Amino acid sequence: MAPAMICLLGLFVSCSSGKIIRHEPPQPAVEASSRDFFQSGIASWYGTDFHGKTTANGEVYDMHKLTAAHQTLPFHTLVEVENLENGKKVLVRINDRGPFLKNRIIDLSLQAAQRLAMTDKGTAPVNLCVIRWNGSQPSNQSVLADNSGVECCVQAGAFGVRENADDLLLTLAEIFPDLKFRVIMEDDLFKVLSEKFPSAAKCQEIINKMADYHLQGFIRKIDVSTGESLR
Repeated sequence: MAPAMICLLGLFVSCSSGKIIRHEPPQPAVEASSRDFFQSGIASWYGTDFHGKTTANGEVYDMHKLTAAHQTLPFHTLVEVENLENGKKVLVRINDRGPFLKNRIIDLSLQAAQRLAMTDKGTAPVNLCVIRWNGSQPSNQSVLADNSGVECCVQAGAFGVRENADDLLLTLAEIFPDLKFRVIMEDDLFKVLSEKFPSAAKCQEIINKMADYHLQGFIRKIDVSTGESLR
């Protein structure tokens, strides 16, 4: 048998076996300079079978966070996933490798799949768009003057439904892993606030970074005598 035919036969047997190998040696990562990365295909999701196990980048997989597995994108890249069947979108962080089934381009966490309303069906046609590459910095950021002694916080959102506020908390946790956000009840709305900072400049940095992910926020000053935020 010709060498070319042997290679093709081996490829056919491999693809037809149907085995899912989550930690198959990853392909070379996409170059971060490819700012216009866009991909269309089928998304799947993985949940309880892998919950608590180690992902390809060494983290412990938590199916309740907004993460995903991709074959080539660099770890910690943030990707917007759009379900083409219903228009729903979710922002996920790449922390694992996969999926390794033909024609599937991303494996979502349970939480991300729920946000896209695709858990019952199991798969969905999606578009992928890179929002932020790992290690890249926002460009053209303006920072407010550092008003020393003026404490502030960032309001990242206000919702009539608590579930929507909790969803934003999950997204913010992926964007700002070292910052704390909380939900308060104010004016009959569930408002998402950051921790307090000693200057407006730090708050503006957070707002600039949020804008890089198509999120909006504004600064709320803190009354130093009471510790309460001012509207």
